[in-house]
Amino acid sequence: MKYKQALEFLEELNVFGINLGLGRITKLLELLGNPQNDYKTVHVTGTNGKGSVTAMLAEILKKSGIRTGMYISPHLSSYTERIQVDGSSCSEAEFAAALEVVQRAMDIMDAKGEEHPTQFEVLTAAAFVLFQLKKVEYAVIEVGLGGLLDSTNVIVPAVSVITNVSLEHADKCGGTLEGIAEHKAGIIKTGIPVVTGAEGIALDIIRETAAANGCDIYVMGEDFYAEPVNEPKGQLSIPPNLGVTGTGVNDRALMDMQIEALSSLSWSKFSLDDDSQAYQLTGFRTDVEVMGNMEYRLALLGLHQVSNSSLAVAAAMVLATDDLRITRSSIKKGMASVKWPGRFEQLTGYDFSLLIDGAHNSAGVTVLRQSLDYYYPDQNRVFLLGILKDKAFEEMLDILLRPEDKVVFTAPLSDRAASPEELLSLPKAKELRCARAESDYKKALSMAKEMAAESDDTMLICAGSLYLIGALRELLLTNR
Repeated sequence: MKYKQALEFLEELNVFGINLGLGRITKLLELLGNPQNDYKTVHVTGTNGKGSVTAMLAEILKKSGIRTGMYISPHLSSYTERIQVDGSSCSEAEFAAALEVVQRAMDIMDAKGEEHPTQFEVLTAAAFVLFQLKKVEYAVIEVGLGGLLDSTNVIVPAVSVITNVSLEHADKCGGTLEGIAEHKAGIIKTGIPVVTGAEGIALDIIRETAAANGCDIYVMGEDFYAEPVNEPKGQLSIPPNLGVTGTGVNDRALMDMQIEALSSLSWSKFSLDDDSQAYQLTGFRTDVEVMGNMEYRLALLGLHQVSNSSLAVAAAMVLATDDLRITRSSIKKGMASVKWPGRFEQLTGYDFSLLIDGAHNSAGVTVLRQSLDYYYPDQNRVFLLGILKDKAFEEMLDILLRPEDKVVFTAPLSDRAASPEELLSLPKAKELRCARAESDYKKALSMAKEMAAESDDTMLICAGSLYLIGALRELLLTNR
């Protein structure tokens, strides 16, 4: 099988859609000899941040001298990005070869009249096969959807990480926040440590599931947290309890007020120079015996990455209790070099500031808005947005956009894309200084770039869907 044939094969599998359940993947992996059992794993789920935490943990393990696999979804530009070893995507030939192995097992299932695996199940099986062939020692596995019935949930990891829980994919995960939390908590296995950043009722459910399974649980904000460490000359500084009231409730008005005050301070701002590495100097704080306080340079920017990094560091320290190769030094090296394209990523080489971000739901755009208000409070903003129709796009626009902002709406490369014209007709769009719609994302990008070039001190932000920013990122990097 060649790579082009592999893509055609995957396209044919789209007919089976999203069909949660472990029966098909279990049979498929049995026919493949259960390759997922040949190496240790880390399992990561959550509504937001799970990709960043997955990337951080994989980089820490790599810097520990451990041959490390990483499985993520979706991809930005190529399917090969989903299956990585030691920080590099698999080759097209390796990807096709792994799919061919899985296809042969599927043929046996078909001959027996068994239910056909979905595209994501096939990709998951291919990742497990390739990790076995590449002789990885650890694989950090990101959940596709939910957790309990996700096809990745056939592994027994060394640690389970649940970043957070909010209302997304409710239609497939129980319909309520409680139902979603139960699906996320479904990755918890008997006796396996759990690290989480969940709060409220979701945390209660995760804590109860951990207790029922005899698991140690480490909770961000209780057992550990991360905070910025002030450093002169533009180093970022973010309060660890941004917007938290005296009663422990997170208040958005208070958060906005704090961001406005902090943004007026000279040391809160930074610029990304072509010849320098921007980073956040971060401190990990804990009283847990198996962990320890430390400071590190975090290569990923954005308010949310400080909290995400605390989850990755906590999980790495749990792993270190059984693997002495994972040290404070390797954690620091991993955090300083981790890359996660398309997430508050700044691209240079333009006459204006340009940022792309994978925010694609209400929680994601909340963090994006907070980060923009904090880091770039005085810049004009032009947005290029494409959103999927199954998202709460009215709420997303209300959170993200200021009245003085300009926006071009376009369509992500997905049959689930919301119509740009529909987005343009929403009340929030009518409040803006300038709003336009263009379905062709290439034309939309040209339009947005022209808007950004009209005035000095303007930032162009591309966001709304990973299906959009992947294509935009490739176009921007190719044509700058």
